[in-house]
Amino acid sequence: MERGKNIRIIVLAVLLCGCLIALSGIPVMAAPLINLSPNSGAVGTLVTISGENWESFKGDEVYIFFDNGEISASPIVVPQTGSFQLSFNIPKSTAGAHTIRVKNEMGSTLALNTFTVIGPEIKLSAKSGPVGRNLSVVGKGFYADKVVTIYFDAKVLGTLTASTTGEFSYSFNIPDSTAGAHVIMASNAEGNSHEVEYEVLPWIALSPVTGAVGSIAQVSGNGFASRSDVSVFFQSKEVAYAKTNESGTFTPVSFNVPKALPGTYDVLAKDKKGNAAKYEFTITAGASVDQTMASVGGELTIRGTGFSAGGQIAIAYDGAAVATITADSTGAFEAIFKVPAGEHGEHVITVSDGVNTSQIVFQIESEPPPVPVPVSPDNLSVVKAATHFDWADVSDPSLPVSYLLQIASDGNFTSVVVQKTLAESEYTLSGAEVLTAVTEKSPYYWRVKAIDGAANESGWSPSRSFFILAPPSPGLLLPEDGAKAEAQVYFDWEDVTSLSPPITYRLQVASGGNFAKLVLEREGLAESEYTVMQDEKLAAVKKDAPYYWRVRAIDGAGNKSEWSKPRSFYVGFYLALPGWALYTLIALGAIIIGFLAFWLGRRTAFGES
Repeated sequence: MERGKNIRIIVLAVLLCGCLIALSGIPVMAAPLINLSPNSGAVGTLVTISGENWESFKGDEVYIFFDNGEISASPIVVPQTGSFQLSFNIPKSTAGAHTIRVKNEMGSTLALNTFTVIGPEIKLSAKSGPVGRNLSVVGKGFYADKVVTIYFDAKVLGTLTASTTGEFSYSFNIPDSTAGAHVIMASNAEGNSHEVEYEVLPWIALSPVTGAVGSIAQVSGNGFASRSDVSVFFQSKEVAYAKTNESGTFTPVSFNVPKALPGTYDVLAKDKKGNAAKYEFTITAGASVDQTMASVGGELTIRGTGFSAGGQIAIAYDGAAVATITADSTGAFEAIFKVPAGEHGEHVITVSDGVNTSQIVFQIESEPPPVPVPVSPDNLSVVKAATHFDWADVSDPSLPVSYLLQIASDGNFTSVVVQKTLAESEYTLSGAEVLTAVTEKSPYYWRVKAIDGAANESGWSPSRSFFILAPPSPGLLLPEDGAKAEAQVYFDWEDVTSLSPPITYRLQVASGGNFAKLVLEREGLAESEYTVMQDEKLAAVKKDAPYYWRVRAIDGAGNKSEWSKPRSFYVGFYLALPGWALYTLIALGAIIIGFLAFWLGRRTAFGES
């Protein structure tokens, strides 16, 4: 009995060993698992689930749960690859850790992982500061891909869309607001919201931040109490008063820098609730003028403070010395000088005692003088070559006034023939500037502008036209056309008058009508006649081959008339004998005449007897 029992035990042991040996030949399968990407984020975050080592469940249907709720993508069939991937959005849930698990049809958990839901939260780049400061709001835990609205004290600043993981960043400048704590909040339509406090601090601006005693400074501020009185102090002295608006802001108020030694001082603004802000102002040696704009020659009064007590003060205008004066025991001074000639616009007045220097920007007026009114020559008038131009005087505060005269050969003044800068309101052309004659179809034009002592220019006056005419052609008188003339011919022609005297004449005598071959020419004749001199006598010519003569007039400016219409004449033949021979012939003739008279008388006497 005992032996049979032992045999059964031995048989069972052998069978168990065989089973173990058989099982050892079967490979061991890895446990299935799931990975999450990302594994944290806000509600609405898109999460990707990746399954690995699911070969044992190929073709099986598995179910996926977020906490106790099955996701919309569930169930899935495990593919033949033994791996799978799917995505879903985190549903509404509380902040903290949540389980994502995969179950089989029997409800048994096959794999699980944890996703952390982040709750809505915002942080500020700074917790306090003045109005106008740029502030960044960084948020996380807001519903993914949903619109978030940013508020400052319940006023909407702007909107933006959260990222796919519920994060965002928004920057803005702190709006006008009163001193103290203010709420900045971010919220969305899905019920996510979070708020933090920002403390607005009082702040002032000062302009300028340096200056001399007596100079003007301005102070403005924000971040004070609403509708509160604000006192402005320079060190401990109240120098200005302001009142804030509903947002705690006050607009610039001015004050004069009080008397104090050069150095740095606090400018303090304080409201009735004790909110205060300060800024530093530095007093320097400085000067000012009683007017920031004046005309050339006008008087300027310059005052200064903060200079060396009893020191010599040098005043320069655009670098040129205009005055020196001694400062009093407090380093103050006052001086008067006239504005020197200079171009309109900015000029620099420099004040220095050798240690302290101050500069003032000063303006010379830029108002142009009136346009001059032309007087003469009048429009379309005929004038002499040495023309006299006249126009009405122009008055201007910046003396002296000068004039620019232009004379052109065209109405557009593209061809200017004379241009003069003049101190007087009239001008007569000089001998070198006299104008040549023109026709009435192409006159000269003139205009003038005024220029004051500050180089301000008026517009051009209306232009006027005028003519300078050549003298008329002389009319010929003697010898008449075709007449016979003596060898010492006498020429005569009509007098010519001109606006540009004196008139002279040019006479030409030629052997042909084209005047190519001159036999006599005389220039610069002051009279309207001429007699050929003994040594100029003209040779006799036939009537059918006459001489031709013509005359032209020339005025004092060198303007020439047209040649007169030529005339012809001829000179008869004559016997040219020496004087002694001529006298001898005359004597012989007288003897012959006397003899003939005697002979005839005798014949008559004999006949009567």
